[in-house]
Amino acid sequence: MGKNSPSATQLADKIIASLMSLVGMLAPKYRRIMKKFSEYILKHRVVIHNATDHLPVVVAFMIILLEEHESNMRQFNELFNQIEELRREIKGLTPTE
Repeated sequence: MGKNSPSATQLADKIIASLMSLVGMLAPKYRRIMKKFSEYILKHRVVIHNATDHLPVVVAFMIILLEEHESNMRQFNELFNQIEELRREIKGLTPTE
């Protein structure tokens, strides 16, 4: 990027600051989510920075959705595995008479 362009971290900080301006209007449970979104933006700041032809905040939201999807799928898989394990245990039980 040029001399006048912000660094990846500076751009991420700017995006986070613009998002955080909304935080005061949100319920506490959403504030925690916004904090997590900030972590995602910082984690992927180079991708966001390289997306200067696009609106960086849109790319930031896309990254956030990808991270959330990954987290949700991991939790889903863990729950599915636990359910399958319980099913196997139930099948293995012999009825007491």
